[in-house]
Amino acid sequence: MSLPLTVGWSPGLTNVEIQVKCLIEAAEANIARLTAQIRELDCLRAKERNVLATLRLMIVPIGKLPTEILIEIFKHAVQTPILADEDPWGDSILLWSRSLFQGNPRAAIDKVLRLSRVCSYWRKVVDTTPALWAEGVVSVTAETVLAPSYLDGLKCLLARSTPYPISVAFASNTKTIHFNSWARHILPVMLPTAQRWRNLNIDLPSVLHFNELPPGTFDSLECLLIHNLSGQTGTMTVFQSSPRLWSFALKTGASKIHLILGHLPWRQLTHIDIDDDSLGGCRAALLQCSNIVSARITTSYEWNFGHEATQSPIVVLPFLKTLIMSFRGLDNNDIGFEAFFIPFSLPSLTKLGLQFDSDNDEFWPMEEFSVFQDRSPNVQEIKILLSAIDSEGLIALLRHGPSIQILDIQNSWSCVDDAFFEALYYDEADSAPLAPKLENIHLEYVGDDFDESHLERAIRSRWWKDEELLLPDGSRPRVSRLTRACLMFTDEEMSDGLKARMKELATQGLDISL
Repeated sequence: MSLPLTVGWSPGLTNVEIQVKCLIEAAEANIARLTAQIRELDCLRAKERNVLATLRLMIVPIGKLPTEILIEIFKHAVQTPILADEDPWGDSILLWSRSLFQGNPRAAIDKVLRLSRVCSYWRKVVDTTPALWAEGVVSVTAETVLAPSYLDGLKCLLARSTPYPISVAFASNTKTIHFNSWARHILPVMLPTAQRWRNLNIDLPSVLHFNELPPGTFDSLECLLIHNLSGQTGTMTVFQSSPRLWSFALKTGASKIHLILGHLPWRQLTHIDIDDDSLGGCRAALLQCSNIVSARITTSYEWNFGHEATQSPIVVLPFLKTLIMSFRGLDNNDIGFEAFFIPFSLPSLTKLGLQFDSDNDEFWPMEEFSVFQDRSPNVQEIKILLSAIDSEGLIALLRHGPSIQILDIQNSWSCVDDAFFEALYYDEADSAPLAPKLENIHLEYVGDDFDESHLERAIRSRWWKDEELLLPDGSRPRVSRLTRACLMFTDEEMSDGLKARMKELATQGLDISL
């Protein structure tokens, strides 16, 4: 029997196919060998690059630095300012509660992470330097996704910053039920580090969770800022024992200060910034601050307090230098803003600011305020906005403020007239001139019921050239020379001739703006 023949088949083709398959296998093996060699070469190249980077680092200036100096450079690179650098009143501390925790709270951490990615050496330095991880603000909000990775990252950050003091911010704008769930997850992670909290910002509906902490928890706390408290009903006791606390801010926009009045170390505070509707509560708080240096208080005309407004003994705050008061709402009560000042004697007060509500028509309590001024005779700078003070009240203010150097009155629509400028005019024959130390005057939209000649006469009487410093009899004027005058009125209130004559004074050296 013979096999059937296949069309196109040839014994020679089988040998070719076998040879091709062998060549393919050899090529694939060669490719695999070359690929392995490439991997080895890539690894060798990477090692050489690391060596090269290390060698280059050794000859560049920063590579020659000791680790300790490199760490100090890193600290400067990641530092995030906590306090404001400038304050229009010259006291930066008064702005701390407005600048603390603002901006990007992750800024410092982001800088630390970037430094750690430069090279393995820098990563090692960064990871083993707790001070770098303590910069900036550890900010946790109720809107944060509570994934395990987030909590792990938070724990890692807190661990790496140990044992340095840290700044912490809690915030919640969500419903209470969401807040309570969030608090159960976050607080167990955060509270064990509470003894390291130096700056604390709480923007929560309630701080009752903190009341459960043992005494001594906040031994390191220096700056405390509390917002919100919309759901707080019970007293706040947890911060009563905070031996280092010196700055406190309360921003409720309601009447909540009574919840903390007896439960804060008020006597050791040096700076406060309070925004609360209770006029009496704010006064009661300040009365306890026997070591206060600067205070900013925003309140209403609502007394809403158990103690009598006018029945209070005189209390001396010997160190208070700066007091800024803002009043909002309409005065529909028998008690006006003067009730706040009744009990205070402030012998060190040098800067006083008063701002009122633009819609308030409250009269200016000239007699009561003059009594307060007599107990606080060293005020050098006074600024008043949106007040109902009239010309008589303004003259009395200057008469009872013999140390006033800077007078700044803005948007107080009827406080200057001919009588005021006549009183401000300096007469060499006057043995007790008004405002003898006045050097800087700022009048902005303060009335138009005056003759411009009285204005010019008052300004010229308090300005003289250097060569006119001595009088013909060799004596000096009884008032300080005016150094700056800012006068802002409508165009109708100043003629072109007055403007030209005032500019002439500017060419002589007086800093004057119209």
